[in-house]
Amino acid sequence: MSDDASNEYFSDGISEEIINALAKVKGLKVVGRTSSFAFKEKNEDLRTIGEALGVSHILEGSV
Repeated sequence: MSDDASNEYFSDGISEEIINALAKVKGLKVVGRTSSFAFKEKNEDLRTIGEALGVSHILEGSV
């Protein structure tokens, strides 16, 4: 991929697919795309993000 916009579109799509797959796991609370993407490109402490989203665990990664 050569274009940054297309790379971002691709990685956002992968992230959304992971969110959707995890949301199907019984007993697992998964924050929605809009809420989680609000922290995209932000350099916040993971504990702060977890508190803001009301979660105890965060899955972080990169593409």
